[in-house]
Amino acid sequence: MNPAMLLIPKSQVDFIQDDDTVRQGLEKFRHHGYTAVPLINKRGKYLGTISDKDFLRYIIDNKTVDLRAMEDVPIKSILRPTFNPPVSIDADMLSLFEQVMDQNFVPVVDSRGLFVGIITRRSVLSYVYENFKEEIK
Repeated sequence: MNPAMLLIPKSQVDFIQDDDTVRQGLEKFRHHGYTAVPLINKRGKYLGTISDKDFLRYIIDNKTVDLRAMEDVPIKSILRPTFNPPVSIDADMLSLFEQVMDQNFVPVVDSRGLFVGIITRRSVLSYVYENFKEEIK
């Protein structure tokens, strides 16, 4: 099984660009109810995943909830680059399973590091269920 079969393509995924501000990111999270979103640059390179914990850490560290102050802070400055590393589009299923156990989605990149989409935990569990439900009974 190729994990690419479970891919939700970039065109169907909300993401944040690295030139967005902390305020813009917060507003997107609030509007859509996200807990984590991929961060990419203008060329489409995956930089990491921004989570609600990153915003909380920013607010606590800076002792502010002033949205105006957040208009001048680039969102990439609150990124934890080691959080939610991507898998390659040609990764094996074992690598994908290891990643999806720790996060609701796994970012997927091509050989150049460009963001191509995500694979959700739900899609992996649905695949496992559909392919092994007879064995489970």
